[in-house]
Amino acid sequence: MPIVRTYQCPECFLRLDQTLDGSQWEQGPPECPNCSAKSMQQEYKPVALGGSNRSKATALAEDIAAQDYNVADISLDGKGGRNKVRYKDQAEATKSVWTAAQDAIQGAISAGRESRLKYGSGLDILQKSLKDGTQPDLIELSKKRSMRIW
Repeated sequence: MPIVRTYQCPECFLRLDQTLDGSQWEQGPPECPNCSAKSMQQEYKPVALGGSNRSKATALAEDIAAQDYNVADISLDGKGGRNKVRYKDQAEATKSVWTAAQDAIQGAISAGRESRLKYGSGLDILQKSLKDGTQPDLIELSKKRSMRIW
């Protein structure tokens, strides 16, 4: 199994990645190809604890698919073929959405009921305004203004 080692020259600061196979693992550092002054020193990179960018992007895409599209499992073909997708039970997903909507609807109904009891319905207010004369009867006005067709 090949490994990649990173070397840096202490004089000219040239950085070089070298791929070594199993027989070359014990080999010492190479000379600098730029200045040839000294042997290069091995640079140690920290271990990537968070994972690669590809694994982070895959995890993010799977999270979006699970939360927004109710996908339970994705099996990627990887060869340009058809991917297999298994969805979550739709009854569970829609149940929570409808429960939240029902709470909002019940709240709106109770608020409407309270305002009708306090102020009356819109029809009651309109009829009262028409009788008082504060609101003109728009239907009668339009009948008076319209042309008569014989």
